[in-house]
Amino acid sequence: MSTVVTDKQVVDQAPENGADSMAPVRWGRCLAVSLPLIVANCGWIANSEMKTYVTEATISTLFMGVTFILFIVTLANLLVRRFRGAAASMNHPELMVVYTLLSISSVVAGVGHFGFLMPFLANAFHYASPSNGWKSFWYLLPSYMGPRNPEVLRGFYEGRSTFFQPEIMAAWLGPVAVWSGYLLVILWTTLCLATILRRRWQEEEHMPFPVIALPLEMTRPGAPIYRQKMLWIGFAIPFFLHSLNSVASIVPGMPTMRVNSEHDWVADGHLAFPWTGLDALHYQLHPAGVGFGFLVSTDVSFSLWFFYLLKKAINVWGVTQGWRDAGLGWMGDSVTQFPLTSYQGWGAWLGLGLMTLWASRVYLAAYFKRALRGDKEGIDRHEPMSARTAVLGFAGGYLAMCALIWSTGGSWWLPVVFLGIYIVIMVTLSRLRAETAVLCTELGWINPQGMISAISGTGSLQSMDLAHMSMMSWFNSDYRAAGMPHELEGLAGVRKAGGALRPLVPAILIAAAVAMIAAAVWDLQLYYTLGAETGKVNQWRASSKGNEAWDNLGNWLHHPAATNPKVFIGMGAGFIITCVLSVLRMRFTAFPLHPAAYVLNTSFANDLFWCDMFAAWVIKVILVRYGGAASLRKALPFFLGLILGDFVTGSIWSIIGTAFHLELFRTFAT
Repeated sequence: MSTVVTDKQVVDQAPENGADSMAPVRWGRCLAVSLPLIVANCGWIANSEMKTYVTEATISTLFMGVTFILFIVTLANLLVRRFRGAAASMNHPELMVVYTLLSISSVVAGVGHFGFLMPFLANAFHYASPSNGWKSFWYLLPSYMGPRNPEVLRGFYEGRSTFFQPEIMAAWLGPVAVWSGYLLVILWTTLCLATILRRRWQEEEHMPFPVIALPLEMTRPGAPIYRQKMLWIGFAIPFFLHSLNSVASIVPGMPTMRVNSEHDWVADGHLAFPWTGLDALHYQLHPAGVGFGFLVSTDVSFSLWFFYLLKKAINVWGVTQGWRDAGLGWMGDSVTQFPLTSYQGWGAWLGLGLMTLWASRVYLAAYFKRALRGDKEGIDRHEPMSARTAVLGFAGGYLAMCALIWSTGGSWWLPVVFLGIYIVIMVTLSRLRAETAVLCTELGWINPQGMISAISGTGSLQSMDLAHMSMMSWFNSDYRAAGMPHELEGLAGVRKAGGALRPLVPAILIAAAVAMIAAAVWDLQLYYTLGAETGKVNQWRASSKGNEAWDNLGNWLHHPAATNPKVFIGMGAGFIITCVLSVLRMRFTAFPLHPAAYVLNTSFANDLFWCDMFAAWVIKVILVRYGGAASLRKALPFFLGLILGDFVTGSIWSIIGTAFHLELFRTFAT
């Protein structure tokens, strides 16, 4: 195996297919190492992300917390290798298995899943009042929606209690078990889809999977990357900057150098009409973002900053034409105003997912034929599961997800369409991460509930259908820790490391199940100890995200809306632009604009990181121009060091802040 660096990208090549390329994996050892770390990781996430306002561990594409744990594990593994020999230490694929299982645990415990689940289950009943009218829709919610007994919920909100009381544990058991099982089915379904797509993307299209470049280097035998001086030079930069800023959070008067936060230039306060149409111009510089920008092709990094600035220029032009209000705020968007960026985003994200599947239609047809024949030979030996298992598993999982919603009544089509949109978004997000490495995929307004309510109009939907959308929105309100990209990257990473994939599937499911139990206990005990409305926990999770689904449901029911024709104009434009860019990229290899960059810029995913991509693009172009491909190879450890230093430093200060109840500088913030 070798790392190939060209003027286009950094690609970690996979070994050739075949039995000889498979390294032995001691799965019992992998689980023995991973499961205790998973329990600890879930506790860290709960206490860091939900208890304090220190750096969050699960909002970056490469999880910060997992990177830190892997760093510690690989250092410990080097000690074992040194004093007990190579045979006693973990090999490359085993360490990548540990990385994958830890990533899955962060998916479960982090932003978008269990990080939002408990307030979501409780807030509909605790915060119901005559002013919001929430009690009027209780009859639409199934019994497993959440505890309704005020005495059970009192400690959850007031604190100074404990979850470990028989009546409280019994009240939460049913709702948590139902939604844990549901999330496990989601992860199984997307894992089957990741299995179907992995070979096509990794071994036929040779996608670079830049997000896992650093874990692959950290887990190589003997960790040779740790002996690279350039790695530690890159590491030292964020270590110094973020440590200085963190100490300044504790010691007043200390100097600061805030390179990655509080750099938002709101045009309203600086420029005259029509330049106020720029709205907020974000220009943060993240060391890890620059590192990731170095790992992707120059076409991708160029497109990411180009489309961001083009979006701003179009906004200003819209102001000059009177089609758009000036100064719309921090996100700089209004769904009903030119150029309908949010609606474009819906069409773009669906368009890229569908175009990706269409481009793979020959491969998918052959795959489905193998599934029908039940082939057990050939390529299936190197896959996580047989073709038949993957296809039937995906279909069965999808039907199971729909079945829970069908069981409570309502229109049969609603969960089919809602979950279908979710699956397409997961395909798009996974594809983007296979090609790009934006530091954080904060999609903002991209979700099924927004699309369906706008396209259909809430006034045309049954009350039960609206309730179903709210019930399913808890795992669709933030995709920064979405499951399928990490599942696919885990499969690709273990394969690149030379490990067999077949036993990885049960290991992933075991890790997810253990993480659900651990996260539920950690989260509930934290809320019962501190109180969800005492100000001692993160109110964005406890109130904002906990209320979001029920605010939407109340608004949909009490203020029904008709379809807005602008939805179809915006979605059509986004879909067509994405398709045209995709066709041009397929037909002309030198075409410089990448559809993935356009798609990311129709959400909020790139607004905070375009400057990172610009800096990485400039550096990489200069290196190629004056040093050739060899200069990229020499510089690679430095940029990996930027990522490692950013994430390790952030994790250390996260632990310090959590342990001492400190509100510190957030090493990585969005």
